[in-house]
Amino acid sequence: MRRAHGALLVLVALACAAATAGVVWLWPATTPGADAPVAGDGVTVHDGTLTAIEQLEDSDIAGLAPGARTLQLTALLSDGREVGFEMVDETGDTFAVGQRVRVAEAESPDGGTTFYVNDIQRGRPLLVLAAVFLFVVLAFGRWQGVRALIGLALTLGVVVRYVVPAVLTGRDPVLVAMSAAVVIMVVTLYLTHGLRRKTTAAVVGTIAALGITVGLSWLFIQLTVLTGLSSEEARLASVQAGGLSLRGLLLAGIIIGALGVLDDVTMAQASTVFELRRTDPAAGFSALFAGAMSVGRDHVAATINTLFLAYAGASLPLLILFSSSPDPLPMIVSSEIVAVEIVRTLVGSIGLVASVPVTTALAAWLAGEPEDVVALDDADVPVEGEHQRPRRRQRSVTTDEPPPFDIDADADDADLEWERRLRESYGLHRGPSARD
Repeated sequence: MRRAHGALLVLVALACAAATAGVVWLWPATTPGADAPVAGDGVTVHDGTLTAIEQLEDSDIAGLAPGARTLQLTALLSDGREVGFEMVDETGDTFAVGQRVRVAEAESPDGGTTFYVNDIQRGRPLLVLAAVFLFVVLAFGRWQGVRALIGLALTLGVVVRYVVPAVLTGRDPVLVAMSAAVVIMVVTLYLTHGLRRKTTAAVVGTIAALGITVGLSWLFIQLTVLTGLSSEEARLASVQAGGLSLRGLLLAGIIIGALGVLDDVTMAQASTVFELRRTDPAAGFSALFAGAMSVGRDHVAATINTLFLAYAGASLPLLILFSSSPDPLPMIVSSEIVAVEIVRTLVGSIGLVASVPVTTALAAWLAGEPEDVVALDDADVPVEGEHQRPRRRQRSVTTDEPPPFDIDADADDADLEWERRLRESYGLHRGPSARD
């Protein structure tokens, strides 16, 4: 079994080496747009606070949502100036006195200056939410929670410092996403869960399922002729970068999104196998595989529903828009903006389902026979040859004579005979003593 783990570690090392080489090869020489102004040429953004709000007579502006209002806002800027300007509040309740905002100062064509609210300052509530998140993770996960947070920081760093700049400089989005996904997955799983056999099973199972997901995604993107043009964000990114492969960007998004679900399921399956192994050290491959697969089916059923709800929640305005459309349902479903989400959900679900038996089989294989298991974590049993507390041997009980009593070694024959007679008088010879 140690040889099996070593062989899988070699496989993981080769995959990680290939991914690292890809990261080095695809790493952007420069970070595009680093020196670009926040709001464009001729526009300066100031921090400010709204000091007064007055509702004006609503003007009939086409295209605004019902409930939109035209307001006269007064804001105190960070440089001490107090400025007033008109602003359309499309929701009707966005702005409030005392609210911290970002005010853009732009040069108008007639040589004057125009002010408008560029965005809301959300730094403080986001910091509060981040602090609550850190507290919850550390209180529950303790040192493992610390390692998980370090892994999260590494993931964020890879995405921000490598994936986004590499795609913007024209690198192949699919190769960038694949190399980043493998590096993120290997580093974060081993960092969070340790160099253990169950972690190796989860890593290899995730790589296999990710390969299936990538293959199916590429195939059905081609078969359904998805162009990637349905995403307004992708179009803007392509314009800003001077041209991007929108199909590649779509596939890259599927890869990174699938990874976030796959590593959760594979790690849970591997942990289940080793917990079953800990509970029953004599369990073989078949028993471990069958028991963990029973848990895996429940996990997959719940996760697939979670995937659908996540995509439906993100696309809820789109679903409401299509529900009021006069077009027939088959036409709506086959439109690219809906077909992209269908392909994303179904392909991700297929990869998720495939990850369960693969990871479960690997974990059951690595768990090994009872006499050869490496104690790498709490879910493992001790290595053969290590000192183990002897187990009580099960004694056979026959109906011909009462079972022997569990008495102290220094008990004399008189005490033994007295206890035997007392048990027989009360009919206690039919079962084991209370000490057994």
